[in-house]
Amino acid sequence: MKKFFYVVILVFVVSGLYFLISNELKIHKFDFKARNLSGEINMKSFDGKYKIVFFGYMFCPDVCPTTLNLVSNALNELKAKDTQILFITLDLQRDEIAQCDEYAKYFYPNSTCVKFDNRDDLDKMVKNYGAKYKIIDQNDSNMSYSIAHSSFIYLFDKKGRFVNEVSNLTYSNVKAQIQDLLKNH
Repeated sequence: MKKFFYVVILVFVVSGLYFLISNELKIHKFDFKARNLSGEINMKSFDGKYKIVFFGYMFCPDVCPTTLNLVSNALNELKAKDTQILFITLDLQRDEIAQCDEYAKYFYPNSTCVKFDNRDDLDKMVKNYGAKYKIIDQNDSNMSYSIAHSSFIYLFDKKGRFVNEVSNLTYSNVKAQIQDLLKNH
């Protein structure tokens, strides 16, 4: 009987350690070191707020404004005051932090532009999130290039723990996923 009791305790301890380590690794995977208007930031800079992460760029003609508008409308309807949109720019060459931040705030006041100092750090973060992007040369255009990118949004709780990736960007689904985040996390 004592051996069974010790085995049960050992299983609980190992399970608890696994849960803690797994949770910390998930937080670390999605963390970053970048800049916004305030200076250097990371995921902990937004502790105490729900976080919605979106990769995009200011000159995006369709995906970015549509997605930011969708998320903003859902947040406004849900009256989600303690939620921060982290708009991570994919266009390190053209998107200046001040203008990018103003662009993000146009859609939702609790937004911030997140900009990496170099392409390698950005690429690492994009890979960690499972997002995709590709710079497309447009030699016959005044813009010279555009950026094809995924349109997923990533939801995080108030402690920076990943909750969900939302790829079905219909208004009803985005609202339901954000509502779940606010109620259950």
